[in-house]
Amino acid sequence: MLVRELYEKLPEPLKTEHTWRYSEYSFFVKDKEPKTIVQINQNTKFESDKIEITKGDLFEPLTLKYPEKITLHNLIHHKEKFSLDISKSGFYSFEQKLLGEYNILRTQIRIANNIETDLIISLSDELKNSTNNNVIEIEAQENSKVRIFFDNHFLNSYIHNFIYLDMKDNTDVRLLFSTFNPKYEKTHVKALINGVSSNFIVFILAKLSNNDHVDYRTENVHLKSNSKSLSVYRSIVNDQARSIYTGMLRIEKEAKYCNAYQNSRNILLSEKARVETIPELEILNQEVACTHGAVVSSLDEESIYYFMSRGVSREEAIKLLTDGFLLDKLEDNFGEKLYSIIYRKVTGEEHI
Repeated sequence: MLVRELYEKLPEPLKTEHTWRYSEYSFFVKDKEPKTIVQINQNTKFESDKIEITKGDLFEPLTLKYPEKITLHNLIHHKEKFSLDISKSGFYSFEQKLLGEYNILRTQIRIANNIETDLIISLSDELKNSTNNNVIEIEAQENSKVRIFFDNHFLNSYIHNFIYLDMKDNTDVRLLFSTFNPKYEKTHVKALINGVSSNFIVFILAKLSNNDHVDYRTENVHLKSNSKSLSVYRSIVNDQARSIYTGMLRIEKEAKYCNAYQNSRNILLSEKARVETIPELEILNQEVACTHGAVVSSLDEESIYYFMSRGVSREEAIKLLTDGFLLDKLEDNFGEKLYSIIYRKVTGEEHI
């Protein structure tokens, strides 16, 4: 079946489904044809290594099954893609700046066997009220160790991200997302843990104010035995902003001895701010360990008073507490290089 035929036969997403219950599908699909304008840069202060960027396929698109309709819309209307084949260990940076009014972007990334790499993917917009649909497919081959920081800078636009991940045997893949003051963002991260003894970790940091809207969904699908996954969502929500997180853990029948954990922690700084957190578990094998937890709270006034009693202003005390909340456990999971970058983004200061 052609992709276009599949797209046309799929119904509109239902608001009763968790995937689109809290966000508006029509924002991201326009009647007009997209005119994608993208500026690409590679820059990192750590290494001089460059990724070879091509326009051809690295692997068959839609390697994961059952993409949502908006992803098919993306694939139909923009057949060209940026392909990154990482076959050498190192530290890489890849920046995509969207300059058009309606941008559809596709990127394929393949991590070769026995490779250990850190990768920064920066995605930003320029025009106010632009619409951006973005699909990234990642294939991590056997025995690879991958840490990727998705450094998003969407201040004015409507953005939909769909991240596919296909993991092979003995892989360790760690994804880190930061979303600070976007206008309207819907991001879906689907990880197919398709290898034995593999480990998947995803951290999502959201800092929202004004009328920001962020809706994240993670799907960790365990297909093979002895695999692990950890999903962590942290949000700080102020003014009338809204933070939504849906986390799915699915263990297939054949996947024995898996360990999966999901955690959502949220801080409200305003009475008008809103947080929704929805855990979903589909456990088809009993010889596994799966747990989840969710917390929504305000800042501890005693902790604020402790700082103020030592000469720190209330505003600075709140900043110290919220910065520490976002940065907790990141260096342990993502290493010093990526941590120094996210530390600077969170705090506005250099990491010493």
